Amino acid sequence: MEAPRSTTNAEGRQPQITQKYGYSTEVHHVQTEDGYILELHRIRASPTFGPADPSNPPVLLMHGLMGSSADWILIGPEDSLPYLLSDRGHDVWLGNSRGNRYSRNHSRLSPESHEFWDFSFHELGLYDLPAMVDHVLEQSGSERLHYVGHSQGTTMFFVLNALRPEYAKKFRLMQALAPATFVTHLKHPFLRLLVQHQAVLVSIFQTLGIVEIKPFPDDWNRLVDSFCPDFFSRAFCQDTMHSLTGNKYPHLSALGFRMVTHHVPAGCAVKQWVHFGQLVQSGHFRAYDYGPERNRLEYAGQSAPPDYDLARVVVPVAIYYGLADELTQPADVRLLAEKLPNLVALNLLPNATFNHMDFMLASDAKVALYDSIIANVEQP
Repeated sequence: MEAPRSTTNAEGRQPQITQKYGYSTEVHHVQTEDGYILELHRIRASPTFGPADPSNPPVLLMHGLMGSSADWILIGPEDSLPYLLSDRGHDVWLGNSRGNRYSRNHSRLSPESHEFWDFSFHELGLYDLPAMVDHVLEQSGSERLHYVGHSQGTTMFFVLNALRPEYAKKFRLMQALAPATFVTHLKHPFLRLLVQHQAVLVSIFQTLGIVEIKPFPDDWNRLVDSFCPDFFSRAFCQDTMHSLTGNKYPHLSALGFRMVTHHVPAGCAVKQWVHFGQLVQSGHFRAYDYGPERNRLEYAGQSAPPDYDLARVVVPVAIYYGLADELTQPADVRLLAEKLPNLVALNLLPNATFNHMDFMLASDAKVALYDSIIANVEQP
């Protein structure tokens, strides 16, 4: 197993988005202990504040399932959390987990191989997040950082700190947006249907050799632009999206729909979806279930996978959740809150229609959420 390695360069698709608004951005690469090469995007200076204040601890933001670093900046420079943080002098880092469009490299494996895609969110927490945290701290010269995660970005954090509690000293505060640990009360109708038939779907995928969920090709983006070019046709396209997902997005920003179709999905492993499906079925926040026979080999003779011990997560945690979130339901979020030994805030967003994607895409996210996150980052 190779030691993590880090490199820096100044090119990449996502930083081009930030640079066009006048933000100075870098591309960094870090290799995990098991050989995956991850890409991070760093915003070092804003057009209003200038270079980040080196006395401020860095802020690392982590996307959710099928997402990427681009998710954080889709609603434009006036409202996106990374820009708002940079405008106040913070050193902002946007992570990318293995398998998405920016992190499809490995020291020896090809993304065309099945072995490359043999990971779930367990490996993201065990390998990806510590590699990124160590790189951010090394590059910034700080001893600790602020962490903001959305959905699976929170899952990774809780896995890491449950398995490697020595990392607690490297975090000042974790702010969890729509945390995905316990998901028993999943309400999303389409995803609930997939979970109910997960065994059949897994068998079909294995037969067909499907191991990854790929990003949409460029032809898809051109198709969306052709069919949804203006407000009225875009409204029709959004209604179509709502009917497929079983969800409404009343807070979606003007930029949101087009940017979402161009950047989501960013790619992931099928095994990540299966692992979350297992959490829905079991009611536990626990490691991947391989079945009793292999579980005994993987988990020291246990026929069932072990739970992640949340009592070991001693980092201060502030949670934000929404009433209309059909993926991370309030009952599940409150169960997580009860198990955390250092919960500093449990924030229910006041708008009853705020849902899972609104944490990233809502036109009113700044007032509803980001101002509070920034205030927490800036507490002495």
